Amino acid sequence: MDIFEAIDHLTNAEPASVYLLHGSEMGLFDWFCDALLQTSHFSSLLRFDYEEDGFEPAEIELCSFSLFGDRPLVYVRNATVFTADGRSGAEADRLAAYLEQPMAMRTLVLSVASDKLDERRRVTKLAKRHAVISCSTPSRDRDALRMLERLAKAKEVLMEHDALTELWRRTQSLTLAVNEFGKLQAYAGGRPIARQDVEELVPMQVDDSVFTWIDWAVQGQVMSVFNALDGLARQGYDAFALIALLARQVRLMALAKGARNIEQRAKEFGVHPYALRMAARQAGAFRQKDLARLVRVLADAEFDVKRGRLAPDIALHLALMELTRAASTAQKNRAQ
Repeated sequence: MDIFEAIDHLTNAEPASVYLLHGSEMGLFDWFCDALLQTSHFSSLLRFDYEEDGFEPAEIELCSFSLFGDRPLVYVRNATVFTADGRSGAEADRLAAYLEQPMAMRTLVLSVASDKLDERRRVTKLAKRHAVISCSTPSRDRDALRMLERLAKAKEVLMEHDALTELWRRTQSLTLAVNEFGKLQAYAGGRPIARQDVEELVPMQVDDSVFTWIDWAVQGQVMSVFNALDGLARQGYDAFALIALLARQVRLMALAKGARNIEQRAKEFGVHPYALRMAARQAGAFRQKDLARLVRVLADAEFDVKRGRLAPDIALHLALMELTRAASTAQKNRAQ
């Protein structure tokens, strides 16, 4: 089940003996533990790290009973034993034995920051007898916005829909978005958070900055392109890194051009669907052969910088001029 189904289930049933949370959205792990504390009669939350502590300290707490009737929630994070790279051994055997016969009236929460579990491991098979909860980054924007809206409501954060949309566009992560809530609330001062607040306070990711940058380039807005370039330079991004990001985006545009199923194409090439949808929109102004030529131009720019034939900033400026020239030509052809 996903994290939201699990949260809904907590209000209608007693907590399970064991929960295994896995996925890239680590911020949701703490949210789930907070929801458990609110909906069940736990006296406290005890945290352990599997990589640092193993499972033994958590097991001692789970198997100990208080004379005062205290019932702590035991949370073991970083449980890498469930992944292909995780170590086996005595601690893994100890955890497997507990999963086979967990203590009654006790609840153990395990978490691992991995979207994929190692299904071959005995400990994973035993964990699947209990509640396994997915906390992955949503692949579709509408799903992400629905989840983000619910997270904002749960944390009593008032946000306009446009602000939520802009926050997701800039973070592309529920965890990163939730981390911005406190700052945005303080800035808004009690009023609903507006889109302008997000634009002023939440920095764009590097790729997102490049999306905006290329958007201007494909429209032939040379001045905006070079103004944005100056801004990226002030943020500390060197010219060679920007060439690589630009080359990656143009390759995505070439891959997305004419694609009938963006979701399937994104899965085939291991990229986020949002990035490929943006690339598909940007590619609309270009012919396929123009994109192929730009891919070669940027590959040559990278090669020339690595061989010392061109300085990185000169190679970047030449590549940008090629891109904006191709965009201007495409616009003229489309107008005709």
